[in-house]
Amino acid sequence: MVVVGCRLNMDAYNELINPHRAALIKKAAALAHQIRKDYPEVSEEELAYEIAMVACAQTIVPNITGAILVMANPLFAYSTQKTFDNGRRLYAIATRLQPSFDTSRLIVKVASTWEGLQACRKLKDLGVKTLATTAFTLEQCILAGEVGCIYVSPFLNELRAAVEPDYHDEEPIFDIIVDAQRYFKEHGYPIRVKACAAITTDQILRLAGVDAFTAPADQLQELVNMEGPPPASLFLEDGGLENGDGAAENGHVGEKTNGHANGETNGHADGETNGYTNGGTNGHANGDSNGAVNGKTDGHATKKDGKKKLAKRTFIDDESAYRLAFAKADSGRGQLKTTQSNSGYPFFSPSLVYSWVLEPVSAKRLREMPGALLMCTQP
Repeated sequence: MVVVGCRLNMDAYNELINPHRAALIKKAAALAHQIRKDYPEVSEEELAYEIAMVACAQTIVPNITGAILVMANPLFAYSTQKTFDNGRRLYAIATRLQPSFDTSRLIVKVASTWEGLQACRKLKDLGVKTLATTAFTLEQCILAGEVGCIYVSPFLNELRAAVEPDYHDEEPIFDIIVDAQRYFKEHGYPIRVKACAAITTDQILRLAGVDAFTAPADQLQELVNMEGPPPASLFLEDGGLENGDGAAENGHVGEKTNGHANGETNGHADGETNGYTNGGTNGHANGDSNGAVNGKTDGHATKKDGKKKLAKRTFIDDESAYRLAFAKADSGRGQLKTTQSNSGYPFFSPSLVYSWVLEPVSAKRLREMPGALLMCTQP
């Protein structure tokens, strides 16, 4: 199994409180104290946490071929300036920690709020790469493309489904993921869709053909070990590829019989070029120019028989139009899921990690801290 990229955000808390990271955290705390005056907009604790996250991510770089993805503080999700400053700091920190580090391999993950995406617009002007995360509507995806994000990560299931084992999202957004990729290809946006937050391997396989996918290690292992035919991909025409387009006779994507893109399990990792379907340049199934789902009844799908493309829309300079469209999308469910996600990161607390290192507390006490260990596997 080859991993081409690595994300570090929600998993960062789990990793940073691991005792084997104590030395890294102490160094981060010392550096934060040393350079605190350079970043008066954040507390020393926040700065130490950011340094620790970047340092932790950089330890993985020798083992991967792609990018490291570090999450901007979701507590800044509704502040353009704070998110912008956060992105700049992460890049500066990466260079300070490793002067030879290739910053083109650092991608800052930003919440898909209006404010967050406008920060991505400003960060692009500085050459900072961004990924729009916690997206639940096509409107968010469109705006992410307009502001210059290189990836957008629609959450297939709402965040709650990942952190509450007994809760199931009754309406996974398969259609939005398919439509977003189709929209970008039809209208020439270079952004790529990196789907995430699948709960089962069946859900992953139904999205075979998406540009990229984030999946935790246990799901990747399940995919490697699975037997029998996979469920039909929503990116394939009538559930399978036509012969002669690089597909196996059973309609699987790529050359493997388990439905993985490009014949390897790394087709799901962080959107590198080796994660594309059939070795193509756009991840579309069967060479179709739009990669759309056929036979849908919601008016978004396009067949090869000439139905209209998705209409081009623009929001980048029209906040009121965006907010209205976003609020109406999916009868308001997308907005609700976004709000829940960006207020559902109570574990993103620099003070908890910082104080745990400087004044260690028991694991039991840490778990008693409000929201301290609300974890999930999504990017």
